[in-house]
Amino acid sequence: MMKMKKIKLVMVCIILTSAIIYAQNDTTKIKLGKTKVIIIDSDEIDNNNKLEKGKEKFEKLFSEKKKEHEKSLKELELLEKQLNEASDDDIRKKLEEDLAKQKAQNEDIKKELGALEKGIDDINDKINQKEDDENWDDDKDFDWDSNDDWYADWDKFTPFKKKKRFEGHWAGFEIGLNTYVDSEYKTVLDGNELFELNPERSWVFNINFIEFSIPFGKSAGLVTGMGATWNKYQFRNNVNVFENSEGTIVAEKELVKEYEKNSLNLWYMSIPLLFEFQIPVARSKPGIHVSFGVVGSLKLDSRAKQHTKDDEYVVKSDFQIPGFKYGFTARIGYKFIKLFANYDVVPLFKEGRGPEVYPVSAGITLISF
Repeated sequence: MMKMKKIKLVMVCIILTSAIIYAQNDTTKIKLGKTKVIIIDSDEIDNNNKLEKGKEKFEKLFSEKKKEHEKSLKELELLEKQLNEASDDDIRKKLEEDLAKQKAQNEDIKKELGALEKGIDDINDKINQKEDDENWDDDKDFDWDSNDDWYADWDKFTPFKKKKRFEGHWAGFEIGLNTYVDSEYKTVLDGNELFELNPERSWVFNINFIEFSIPFGKSAGLVTGMGATWNKYQFRNNVNVFENSEGTIVAEKELVKEYEKNSLNLWYMSIPLLFEFQIPVARSKPGIHVSFGVVGSLKLDSRAKQHTKDDEYVVKSDFQIPGFKYGFTARIGYKFIKLFANYDVVPLFKEGRGPEVYPVSAGITLISF
């Protein structure tokens, strides 16, 4: 009962202190043992004053808890001494029970001390930072956990044990133009003119729905996640693209039907690995962001679609397209303007099964998630 009262007292003090520390719709998280307290306040007090007052409260509480720990250690020593000197079995049994309880209480106090010490260190880090007022807005969470490890989620993970400030730029809805080039980076395909595309009508659509950021600091880090891609390659010529009896993809002129639309459509699931760095511009955050890296993609479906004035034809086939591909990507953005460019290292068709062409796409992010 006494132990529970002490833990409750610690929690009440921390709650009161946390309300002082953050008071602009900020969230303070505290975890003592299995109990987590979340406080949201909306008072508008200067951040430095709040931190100084919070630090004073935490240091006072830490000092009191340290004295309690010293007292607990003395009680442990006394019980161990009494146990060693006791000869009566009943007395020894009672002393062993008291000793076990005292050890458990001592461990709880140590955990609470650790949580308070981490809280003080975190506040000191904040006080020592020389950043402008906007930098406070991105760091609204303090995590003080009485367990050995910080209470955190994947999105707050950092290999350098620092508070996360870095946010990557992968998630969103993107649209762009598709084409492909030969091994000499030409869009005019010598010997394979029938495969040439209408680039103004060849589109790529990306929905990047998962993003994870791994910070190296507040302005750089790795970005990964997952996305879905639809590539639409619109052929310039009135042709049929198909796999012949030898398993090779060929294009032949259509002499009877006139296609209004004639496209090869591919769907992929993609996973990126990007390095991103951010360059501050005036007082804007995050300013200009630049990233580059690789994207691996797994093919989900492939089909050709042909539209005449009266009919629509759909041919579902693998079209000798590899099931897995990878390529390079580069991205740059500032505020709401975000551009991307992709180049696939793996040819569109399997080696020897079609023209050697490499997909290229570029576009803009319409909506960021």
